[in-house]
Amino acid sequence: MRHRLMKWLSWSGMDAIGRLAMLTASTAVLSRCLSPHDFGVSALALTVVTVASVLVGAPFEEALAQRKVLRLAHLRAALSASWLASLACVLLAIPLGFVLARAYHEPQFVWLLPVGMISAFFSGHADIVTGLIRRQRRFADLAKATLFGNAIGIAASVALALAGAGVWALIAQRLLVAAARAVLLQAGANVLILPSRSLGALRDLARYGGVSLADRLIDNLTYLVFNYAVGGLYGLNVLGYVNMAMRLVEPLRSAIGATGHNLAFSFLTRLQEDPERLSARARTIVSHAALAIAPVFVGLAAVTPILLPLIAGPGWDEAVVIGACLALGTAICLPARLVITALCARGRPEYSLVANIAAFGLTMAVLVFAAGFGPVSVGLSRIAGDMAQAAVAIVAAPRLLGWSRRERFFALAPAWALAALMGLVVTRLAPVLPHFNRPASLAVLIGAGVAVYAVFLALFARQKLAGLTGILALRARPAQS
Repeated sequence: MRHRLMKWLSWSGMDAIGRLAMLTASTAVLSRCLSPHDFGVSALALTVVTVASVLVGAPFEEALAQRKVLRLAHLRAALSASWLASLACVLLAIPLGFVLARAYHEPQFVWLLPVGMISAFFSGHADIVTGLIRRQRRFADLAKATLFGNAIGIAASVALALAGAGVWALIAQRLLVAAARAVLLQAGANVLILPSRSLGALRDLARYGGVSLADRLIDNLTYLVFNYAVGGLYGLNVLGYVNMAMRLVEPLRSAIGATGHNLAFSFLTRLQEDPERLSARARTIVSHAALAIAPVFVGLAAVTPILLPLIAGPGWDEAVVIGACLALGTAICLPARLVITALCARGRPEYSLVANIAAFGLTMAVLVFAAGFGPVSVGLSRIAGDMAQAAVAIVAAPRLLGWSRRERFFALAPAWALAALMGLVVTRLAPVLPHFNRPASLAVLIGAGVAVYAVFLALFARQKLAGLTGILALRARPAQS
């Protein structure tokens, strides 16, 4: 079991680091080949595609992963429904492309949206296979497919950009990543999933799948409305800056968030019938994971003023503050989301839906009412939305987990506080470093942040530090079955 755990963690780490490296390198190329306007146009089109992809895949992945009994009929019925929904999305994208072209005076939307929407067929298939792989706890295979799928799509996107394809390079990246990942996942699965009608099997998935769909849909509708609101308030250029900031933060947020959720869900869902053990395991997972996750994103926020111009080049200054805000919001939200994972493992996904509704409402309220502050309101609104998710995670259903609100807060607070102190030190150090050598300054800041945080852990969280080092030490121990 220890050997399998370390294999999962190793491949998940390689996936996160590999995707971050590839996206960082590709961003460095794309930002020099494309304009902020191009990034803004692609953001509007791909946000619609993302929502459609959730619609065709989200009802099934979580429902399949948590079922006690899963039959092949469930998988085939899910794929049949997913492909029918994908076809409907492609057909609807045709008139919607004309609407966007007229609204934003950008004729490319007529073709960008329908072509990008084709990716829904692949993402839906991938979500269904992912549900099966998560049940089998084959997270290493999941990470491999994600990593290599991104490698294929990103390489093709960079080649297209260098060839002068313009905004089509960004659309192709989404389509090709989805296609490659789906093919790799299906090739590695132990069963060929083909579409087949079975209304009974779909009814089996309906309850959990319906709540999961609403949850994921609200989460992605937040991005949809957010992007269109930013475009309406500030124009496509500012939306391009937002897209650039998200390219810096979101790959890491997505990789760490998905890995944390999948691993925690796998361990906790086995304890559904033993609430006391599930609660104890959840406390350990949340408190230790928070200490590992929070400093990553606080550190990212602290070095964004150096990192983003280094990657994107000149002309992207307005993206710096937005990127730092996105990273800070993630440091608050992502550790707390593991409490929501524990509630989902108890069969209560509606609390994730509540968290996303709260985040949607507060994000849009701050974005609109703080518009007078300029583009910085974009970053502040995302911090507000992430704080809303953390608040729901702390206050929701204390009796269901047997874990009080006060205990939840103090499980998360040490990580937030120590990461904030580390970020303050790094921020204070940055101005004294030479600005003519950004790579050297970045390396110094990262090293200083790691060293300072390690000292803070040793001084103020020694017991939890021992737990973290004990987990990492599993790598050096002999494998046990």
